[in-house]
Amino acid sequence: MLAMLMHSTAKEVFQAAANALATLSEQNVNIRKILLAKGIHINALDIMKKHSDSPEVAESACKMLNRVFEGSFPHLDIVIAVASEVLKAMRKHEKVPSVQLEALRVILPFMIPGAMKELQNGSSGTVGDADLMLTLKVIKNQCLLEGTHTLVLDALNRFIGNPGIQKCGLKILSSVVECSGALQMLSQQGAADTVLHTLQMYPDDQEIQCLGLSLLGSLITRKSLCIASMHVLATVLVSTLRRFKEVVEIQIHFQSLCCKCFAKIANNDDLKNVMLEKACAEYNSIMAECLLLLGADVNKNTKTSSLIYQVCEKGSNPKLVELLLSSGAREQDVRSALTVSIKKGDSQIISLLLRKLSLDVANSSICLGGFCMGRIEPSWLSPLFPNKLTPIRKQTNAGSALARMVLRYQMKSFSEDRSRSSSDVTFSEDVLDKSDDWIFMPEPLVDSVFRLSDDIDSEGSEGSFLMKKKSNSIAVTDLYKDTTLQTYSPTLPRHSNSLGPGSDHEPLVKQRRRLLSSDESHKGISKFQSYLKRSDSLSSLVSEKDYIKSLDLSSNELENIDAISQNCCLTGHLEHLEKLELHQNALRSIPEQLCETLKCLTYLDLHSNRFASFPTYLLKMNYIANLDISRNDIGPSLALDPHTKCPTLKQLNLSYNQLSCIPKFLADIAENLEQLMLEGNKISGICSPICLKELKVLNISKNSISSLAVNFLKECTKLELFSARMNLLGKYSRSC
Repeated sequence: MLAMLMHSTAKEVFQAAANALATLSEQNVNIRKILLAKGIHINALDIMKKHSDSPEVAESACKMLNRVFEGSFPHLDIVIAVASEVLKAMRKHEKVPSVQLEALRVILPFMIPGAMKELQNGSSGTVGDADLMLTLKVIKNQCLLEGTHTLVLDALNRFIGNPGIQKCGLKILSSVVECSGALQMLSQQGAADTVLHTLQMYPDDQEIQCLGLSLLGSLITRKSLCIASMHVLATVLVSTLRRFKEVVEIQIHFQSLCCKCFAKIANNDDLKNVMLEKACAEYNSIMAECLLLLGADVNKNTKTSSLIYQVCEKGSNPKLVELLLSSGAREQDVRSALTVSIKKGDSQIISLLLRKLSLDVANSSICLGGFCMGRIEPSWLSPLFPNKLTPIRKQTNAGSALARMVLRYQMKSFSEDRSRSSSDVTFSEDVLDKSDDWIFMPEPLVDSVFRLSDDIDSEGSEGSFLMKKKSNSIAVTDLYKDTTLQTYSPTLPRHSNSLGPGSDHEPLVKQRRRLLSSDESHKGISKFQSYLKRSDSLSSLVSEKDYIKSLDLSSNELENIDAISQNCCLTGHLEHLEKLELHQNALRSIPEQLCETLKCLTYLDLHSNRFASFPTYLLKMNYIANLDISRNDIGPSLALDPHTKCPTLKQLNLSYNQLSCIPKFLADIAENLEQLMLEGNKISGICSPICLKELKVLNISKNSISSLAVNFLKECTKLELFSARMNLLGKYSRSC
C-alpha cells in the first residue's frame, strides 16, 4: 500500500501493488478490514483518475476494489463514489474486455439484494430491512441515471463470447429493471434482442439460461417482437426446455415468461378467439379452459361451423365438450353437435350434450322431447340422473391456474400503468410483489410442456371473473380495487355442470353476467366464496325428494325402448319416475319389465305410436292415474282381465284408435275412473250401462254410434261433461 502511494505516478507499481493487495484480501478478511479502514478504496479511486487512460490501471483497481469490499457493507456515499468512477472506466475502455469484466464485478454486489444482505450480515453495523431496501433503490436509480444499463448492454453485445461478462451483465440488468422507467429504456435500446442473442450463444450454460429467461420475463411484454425475433425466442425456449427439463428454476422462469407473453396476447379479443379455435382443433383442453376463463367467445363464428360442432365431429374428447358447454355454447349449436355425435355413437359426449339441453334439476325433470334421435341408449340416459351429475372427469385445474397467473400479471401491469399516469393512485410495492409472485403458483402447468395431466386435483378451477369487461366480465381494474385480491390467490370455484333452466348450478356465462351486474362485484373474495359453495359436487342433490320425477322421450322416432328396461343401472332411477312421456314415436309395445320398474309412475303418455293391442299390464302399475294411449291402432276390441284391479286410474284416453265398442269389465277394473275419452273410434252403439260411479267426463264424439242403451248413464251420478257429437244419432234410442 505504501509503495502504491509513494509511486502513484508509476502505473506498473500501482498495477503490481493492486494485484498483490487483491490476492491478500481474497485470502484474509482481516486484511480487507484494515485496508478499508486506511482508505485504500479512496486511494484507488484517486489513482484511477490520474491514469484514466490506462486500461491496466483500471483493471487492477477494479479487481482490488472488488476484493476489499467483499464481506463489507460500505456507506451509501462510498458506494456511489466507487460506482461512478468505475462507470467512467467502462466508458473510457469500452473495447477492453478485462476492464469491462472487473468493472461489472465491482458494481454487481451493490445492486443485488441477496449480496447486500450477505454484506450486511457480515458487517458489524446493523441496518434495518427498510433502510437496506431504500439504500438499494438509491444505488440502482443512481446507476440508471449514469447510464449503467447502456454500458452493460454495450458490453454484452460487444463481448458476446465472454461468459463472465454475460453473467455479470445479465444480473445487473435484472436488478436495474426494478427501477421506474428502466424497462422502457431497456426495451428502446434493444435489450430483448441482446438477451436472446446471449441465450442462443450459451445453450448449455444453466446459469445464463436462468438469468436470461428471468430478464426476458420482464422485457418481453414491453416490446413488440418482429416475426424473426419471435422465431428466435420460440427456438431458444424449446431448446432450453429440452436441455434443462429437470431444472425447476428454469422451468419456473419459462412458466413466468410464457404466462406474461400470453397475458399480453390475451388483451386482444380476436387473438383469444383464434387461439381458442386452435386449442379446440388440437384437443388442448387446458389451454381452451384458460382462454375461456380469460374471455374467449365460445360462440364466435368460425369459417365453417361452431366450435362445439367441430369438437364433436372429431369426437372422443368429452373434457373439451364439457368446457364449451359450461362456457355457454348456444342451444342451436349444441343441437347440431348432438346430431353429429349420435351419428358417431360417442356416448359420453352425447350424455354431456343431452344434459345441457334437457336436464332441469330445479323441476326434477329430463326433457328429451323433439330431438328425433332415432334411438335412445341407456349409456346416454344414465348420466343425466342426479347421482351421475358429478363431472365425468376431474376439472382441468391447470387451465384455471394458468388463467390466474395471467390475471396476476395483468393486475401488476395495470397497477404500474396507473402509477405512472396518476399520482393520486398509489400501490405499495409489497402488494405488487405479492400479486406477481409466480413461484407462489402451482407447479408446471400447461399440457406436455409442464408435464401436468388433465386429471390433477389442485386448487379449484374457476373463475368467470378472469375476463375483460368487454367480454361481459369484471375488468382487472375492478378486481384490483380490492387489496385482498392483490395479496391472495383465492381458491376458486370449479366449473359447475351446465344444467337446464332454473338450476342453481349455472353455466359460467351466467355467472359472469351475474357478477357483472352486481353492484358489489368488486368488493373482494367474499363475493366469490358464495360461488365456491354453490359449485360443490352435485352429488349433494341426491336425496329422496330430488330424484328425477319426469322423463320426456317424445318425438324421437323410437321403435322400441327395450334397452332401457333391461339396463340395471337405470332401474334405481326409473322406479322414482312419476311422469313418463313416450308419445309421437314408432313404438309397437312397451316392455312389461319396464312397467314393473316404474313403481311410482302416475302419468304415462303413449299417444301417437303404433300399438295394435292394449298392453293390459299397464293397469297393474301401482300408482298409475293418467293413461293416454290415444292415436294408435288398438282394436277392434279391447280385452281386459276382470280380475285386474287399478283403483288409482283417474283418466283413460283411448281416442282415435280402432275400437268398435266400449271395453268390457272397465268398471270392474278402474272403479274410480273420472275421465274416459273414446273420441274418434268406430263404436257403433252402447248396449249396456256404463257403471262408473266416479265418472265426471265422458267423450264418445266422432264415432258411428246410432243407438244407446236405456239409462246407460244411470250409474254415472257424478257426470259433469258428456260429448257425443258427430255420431249417427237421429233420435234417442231406448234399445240396441
